[in-house]
Amino acid sequence: MTEIEPQVTYEPVTILSDAELYSIVIEKHNKFIKDFTDEQERLEVVVNSKRTEYQRMNKELEAFETRIVVLREKRHQLYHQAKKLRIKLFEDIVDTGHIQHIENETADIENRLQNANMSSKEELYLINRISSLVNEIVQGVPELDDVHRGFLPSILDIFKTAESARKELDDMMDAPAKHKSESASIKEEFEEMESRLGWLKRRIELHKDALEYWEKMVVEGASNNE
Repeated sequence: MTEIEPQVTYEPVTILSDAELYSIVIEKHNKFIKDFTDEQERLEVVVNSKRTEYQRMNKELEAFETRIVVLREKRHQLYHQAKKLRIKLFEDIVDTGHIQHIENETADIENRLQNANMSSKEELYLINRISSLVNEIVQGVPELDDVHRGFLPSILDIFKTAESARKELDDMMDAPAKHKSESASIKEEFEEMESRLGWLKRRIELHKDALEYWEKMVVEGASNNE
């Protein structure tokens, strides 16, 4: 039996010239430069937007924290003003025997209101209570003249302002923590993008250097062929 050898087909091998090889390599580097540059430009827009948002949130955070400090100090200043008016009112009352217990409770509340760590519920209750007590004092001393009776609306207005300050403070207490969390998240995002930008810039420079080298090789090759 005769064996039949399989036919082998050989594909011709194309030998590229130096110029053709240079062209392929140059095209490759140009493509990398374009793709990386496009990504860099898109990423820079996003990073700038995120950085601006982060800076805005930091300013808002500073404003929140400043306002909270102001509100805390404002309340204590208001209580001090109300106390001074209340003391002046009592100083001019001749017979205080029948209202002494009210004065004692009022003074006790004034001291308690100086507690910076007091809960909102307790503070609002004490404001309401001391307002009632001051009103009760004025009503219980019929011999007070109009000047001294004029202290009452002033004192009550002070307590209403303090109450509003406390409620505003309550509304703002969670804002700094929320802003810190959001700004930290944004900062982490654009810092990761900045890291990518740094990598892109380095790769672009490397491909530009390589491109410059191969374009120089093309020129030299053309010169040698002349």
